[in-house]
Amino acid sequence: FNTWQRIPQNGIPHELRKRALRAHHIYSAKRNGDAKNRVVVNGRRQHSSTYTDTTSPVATQLLLRTSLAIMALRCYACLQGDSSNAYLHAGMQDLVLIIIPDGFPGAGEVAILLKALYGSKQGSRRYYDHMNNVLLEIGFTRCPAEPCLYRFIDADGHCFILVYVDDTLLFGTSVTVNNVKQKYSKYFKCKWNEVNDFIGHDL
Repeated sequence: FNTWQRIPQNGIPHELRKRALRAHHIYSAKRNGDAKNRVVVNGRRQHSSTYTDTTSPVATQLLLRTSLAIMALRCYACLQGDSSNAYLHAGMQDLVLIIIPDGFPGAGEVAILLKALYGSKQGSRRYYDHMNNVLLEIGFTRCPAEPCLYRFIDADGHCFILVYVDDTLLFGTSVTVNNVKQKYSKYFKCKWNEVNDFIGHDL
């Protein structure tokens, strides 16, 4: 993913070196039992000069419940998408320095962060912008009133994608849902599963 770029260590001004963010491995277990390892930066120490817009829309509980009701009423096909290393698809637009974590070449050195990482102030915004651009390129239209809901129409039917940070809910007519899965796979490595729970809620 070219997540960071190593730079000569003797050319870094002291002030910039002090602003370099620590990065750590975070290990966790998913609800299905799978293990997950993320590299997360300590964004609480991020200097205000290294980020601009940090706001990112999030789907509301009302939108989620309304979508579930429509799925049930119309007997839509429904899948949950789990993108691998989702944030790493989005590039950074600000100069952010990190200290390379253990387990990687150059551990302990200062590097320029090239991709959004969990924990960074602007990480979720960068990912949302990237996701939005991908969905528009595929052919989705964003709902004017709900920035986390997108609609897709083709000759075989229609479908919707509901975005909640890096989790996605894909539902609609079955043929179109399969068509979108194939288009989506060109941009993200994504596992599609039947929906048993979404953002911590059993369905």
